Amino acid sequence: MDKIRDNPEKTGFEARIEENKPSSAKKVALVDTVGNISYSLIAGTILDSCAGLNFAGIVASRASATAINSVTGGPYGWWREKAFKLTKTSEESGKIRKSLVDLLAFNTFQVPIYATAVAIGSLISEGKVDMEKVQNGATYLATISPFIGPTLGWYMDGCRKLFGVKSAVEGAYKGSKDQFLE
Repeated sequence: MDKIRDNPEKTGFEARIEENKPSSAKKVALVDTVGNISYSLIAGTILDSCAGLNFAGIVASRASATAINSVTGGPYGWWREKAFKLTKTSEESGKIRKSLVDLLAFNTFQVPIYATAVAIGSLISEGKVDMEKVQNGATYLATISPFIGPTLGWYMDGCRKLFGVKSAVEGAYKGSKDQFLE
């Protein structure tokens, strides 16, 4: 708070971002969850259409995905950080390498979750789980994951930056005050 008083040209929000204090794990998880849900609503609607779901199926799939992402958003952010650490990818690493790590994290975490959302969507809209639609959706997502995985990572890191949280490659959970999942 002293930085706010010392630099009156910066708003409270801007000064807090610049303080560079470790974020709490709860804050990191909340930011990751909001980023994951908001990205999923946009990209997921397009994917659901391509998987063959009707309007009711899309609504059901997005609702179930939002419920799922509200639980998995924080762990996915943590998973991304672990993927960067495991692959020894740093802030100085090239953009292609970082994108490949985001692709790895996405395919090992998000594709199975998306398949579950499509299964729930088809169950609600059709009264049964249509395994062909589940397979089509998961296959389609894995096929376009070289676009979706890295853009989700950039989007989530953008959300982290907006709320004053370190990027996944910098390791916000690692430096969090309450050491969530460490």
